[in-house]
Amino acid sequence: MLDLIRQGRVHQKSMEKTVDELDPLIIAAETGRRILEAGGETYRAEDVIVRLCRAWGFTDAEAFATPTGLMASIVDHDNRSRAVVRRITRRVVDLHRISRLDTLVRTAEQQQISVQDVQKKLIEIDGEHPYSTAITIFAAALSSLFFTLLFQGSIRDAIGAFFVGLGIKTFAYILQGWHFPDFITTIIGGAIAALLSILTLQIGLTEHLDKTIIGSIMLLVPGLATVNAIRDTIAGDLVAGIARLTDAVITAAALAIGAGAVFSLLR
Repeated sequence: MLDLIRQGRVHQKSMEKTVDELDPLIIAAETGRRILEAGGETYRAEDVIVRLCRAWGFTDAEAFATPTGLMASIVDHDNRSRAVVRRITRRVVDLHRISRLDTLVRTAEQQQISVQDVQKKLIEIDGEHPYSTAITIFAAALSSLFFTLLFQGSIRDAIGAFFVGLGIKTFAYILQGWHFPDFITTIIGGAIAALLSILTLQIGLTEHLDKTIIGSIMLLVPGLATVNAIRDTIAGDLVAGIARLTDAVITAAALAIGAGAVFSLLR
């Protein structure tokens, strides 16, 4: 009986040690997951995971990331291999968060920050909101205005695109709050862009329907996804590059479906 109790205590201590040793890998994987969720490249997420593990003394570290998930592994000091898998369920464009995470990893390498400190910083970054909803909506509308001018629209077209951009971004926030799929949100966004652009033309606010639609719909065009697909492909991540390019094509098709449906119905 005493031997069984001793064996149980030894096994409990071994399990506690295993959990402690998994912490660095988990925190590194969580950092890489945040990079992908913020719209970062797959090779950047892999690089972040490997750099953090090496900064904490795990020289044999590997990572493999795709736009929808990542895998990371290390060989600990007892020559045991451990791995962790993380699923990416949401993706947004947040360059500020990517910059903060890159700075955190660089600081961890240079100043030997502990695992616990990095975890606290991750929680702090998650709680940051650099821009309010109102400012984000206004910036989106302003972008539509300047996009219209870029595509040689008139001042009236740009003003109309400003209000169309307000409507698109407002509806996007509402749909995201209701947890609509990205594909459905993009279809509705394209429909709203076409409908509001036609409305501004009917009331005499704009002069050219095509310029207004093009300038406002640029808010929904998957430009970053396309660029990241090219960068991942050039970096040798063919799976991630093809996946991102497919996502960009599907998003563009959803925009065409939404806008085309409105024109078909009104015709």
